[in-house]
Formats: sequence, structure tokens, C-alpha cells
Amino acid sequence: MLKLIGTALLLTVTAFLLRQLGWKGAPVFAVICTVLLLVETADSLARIFNSVTLVGEAGDVSEPLRAALKTLGAGYLFGISADVCRELGESGIAKAVEVVGRVEIIAIVVPYFERIIKVGIELIG
Repeated sequence: MLKLIGTALLLTVTAFLLRQLGWKGAPVFAVICTVLLLVETADSLARIFNSVTLVGEAGDVSEPLRAALKTLGAGYLFGISADVCRELGESGIAKAVEVVGRVEIIAIVVPYFERIIKVGIELIG
């Protein structure tokens, strides 16, 4: 964890200095740094996913947990993508990415709302 924080701070200071020196590639450098930091967390994300999957299978709720993880992951990925677009000066594309992300998240959770409504109707009827 400290290694990631140190790396992030070092990359941030470097990006700041590059901007101050007027280097036009500083936004691209920032995007590359973001990708590198995300790649560094891949092992941790895999461990989390495996643990949640095991718990879900033990409690027979693996499908809803998988959907919850998908929703969480989509939120982060679309958010990061929008931030990258903004960093590169493309705020219009960033807004579109955010809208698309919201639509995708809704598409993930709608089937579960349908199931909840069907169960509610069965309980009432």
C-alpha cells in the first residue's frame, strides 16, 4: 500500500513539474500514470473478486454478488475514463462517458428489480 501511495505521489509531482515546464505531453503522461497505477492494483482486485465469489457460492448468492461487483467495477471504470477524458481536455466526451456508464449500470441492475417486483406481486397475490 505504501509503495502505491509513494509511486502515486512521485508521479503526481513529476506531472506537475512537467506542466510547469510547459511540456504539452503532460496530460498524456498523467493518463499513462493512471493506467500504471491501476495495473499495479490488479492482484488486489483479483483477490477481492475471488473472496467475494467464494462467499457468494457458500451463501448461494453468487449471481447477485457478481452483479454488485460488476456494477461497482463499471462505476469506477467509467469514472476513471471520464476523468482521463477531462485530463486530456475533452469534457464533452467525458460527459458522454458518464452518461453511457450510468446506462450500463442501469442495464446491469434492471433484471434484479424485475425479479423483486415479481416476487412482490407473488407475495401480494
